[in-house]
Amino acid sequence: MDRIEKLKNDVYSFEELNTLEKNATKLGDRETLKLIAVSRASKTAKGEKPKPTVDENGRPLTKRARRDAARLGR
Repeated sequence: MDRIEKLKNDVYSFEELNTLEKNATKLGDRETLKLIAVSRASKTAKGEKPKPTVDENGRPLTKRARRDAARLGR
């Protein structure tokens, strides 16, 4: 199954959609960007939610986000 078919069938998670969106933006792939928007809307309509990016104290959950926050002095 190729990337376009997977997008049409809502196979990707929210995190994977973020990565696909970054790549499609860099490449200027409008078809993929449209399918990503549709896939996100479909997942939201089904009641799926993206994983939180911060904990209850507002601290980023990923190592990369913590590093970036430290660099910005937050």
